[in-house]
Amino acid sequence: SLAGLANGFFHASSSKADTPLALVPGADYDLVQAGVVELFFTFVLAYVVLSVATTDLPTSWITKQSFYFALAIGSCVTAGGFAGGAVSGGELNPAVSLGITMANFIHSGDTAPAPIENFLILAAMEVVGGITAAAVFRLANTAEYDSKGGLPK
Repeated sequence: SLAGLANGFFHASSSKADTPLALVPGADYDLVQAGVVELFFTFVLAYVVLSVATTDLPTSWITKQSFYFALAIGSCVTAGGFAGGAVSGGELNPAVSLGITMANFIHSGDTAPAPIENFLILAAMEVVGGITAAAVFRLANTAEYDSKGGLPK
C-alpha cells in the first residue's frame, strides 16, 4: 500500500495527472466478469508457481537447479495481463489491487475515486483463486507430501 500511495503522489504530479488510475472493469465489462477473470488467472499463476518452484526435480537431471520456472511464471503473468487486462486490468494479486486502490484515493484525476467495493470484490476473487490453486496442487501432487500428516517432504 505504500507503493500505491507513492504512485498516487507521483501520478498527481505527472503529465498524465488528468488520466485516472482506477481499479475498475474494462469498457463493456462488469465487476463480476472482471472478478472471474482475476480468479482464473490468479489460479493459473499460483498453480504454476507451486508446480515449478516447490516440487522436487527429477533425479535424472544433471544439475539440481531448474531455470525454466522463471519462464513458466513469467509466461503466466504475461498471458494473464494480455488476456485479462482489457477485462479487469490483470492485477493477479490482492497487493497490487490494494496499491492501485490507494493510488486512486490519493489522486483520481478529474473523476471521483473508484468504489472500495471494486477492491473488495477483486481482491476476494484473487484470494479464492490462490486458495483453489493450493488445494488443486495438494490433490494433484500427493507424491510431494509424506504419508504422515500430509506435510511437504
